[in-house]
Amino acid sequence: MGVLVGFVGTEYARLFGVHRGSSCWAVLRAVVATAPGLLLMSIEVLGSVGSSRKGKLMTLIRLELHEHPASPQHEMRQKSVLDSGGSVVGTVANSYGDEDSRQLRFLDVVTSDFLGLERKHHLVLVEAVSNQDPGSITLGVDQESVQSAPDFPNPHVAPDEDYQRTIHEHYGYG
Repeated sequence: MGVLVGFVGTEYARLFGVHRGSSCWAVLRAVVATAPGLLLMSIEVLGSVGSSRKGKLMTLIRLELHEHPASPQHEMRQKSVLDSGGSVVGTVANSYGDEDSRQLRFLDVVTSDFLGLERKHHLVLVEAVSNQDPGSITLGVDQESVQSAPDFPNPHVAPDEDYQRTIHEHYGYG
């Protein structure tokens, strides 16, 4: 029964655009396991979970190494980050996307001091990326703007709405 529930749950998730690990995934699996007939009646509820959005703020997830952003965006992790003047700012360590669409919203740029001893994580809006090459991305902002952004305390989890708002305001997209 567990394999069947897993398969059916996965197929319904694919059909309705629910991604593994999202807040809807557990609800979907529970509905399939306990009452498959209720699934169709539950679609409206599932679609509304986590969908309250204020402007550009949304429920974000950290894309795992095996997950990639939705097309037409490309993988940016491990690329060098250059500022608007061509100076090296840091490296993209993580990417964060919309939970539902997988569209990239933020990049975690790791900066370090002159000796490379003190590393800091700063979020950069994807809108700030002005150019992409195979090994680097160029931002439309200067190095000082990135380094003066609030430190990102825990890059292993997606930023909450308050932190998103702070970053939008910092880069002038608030």
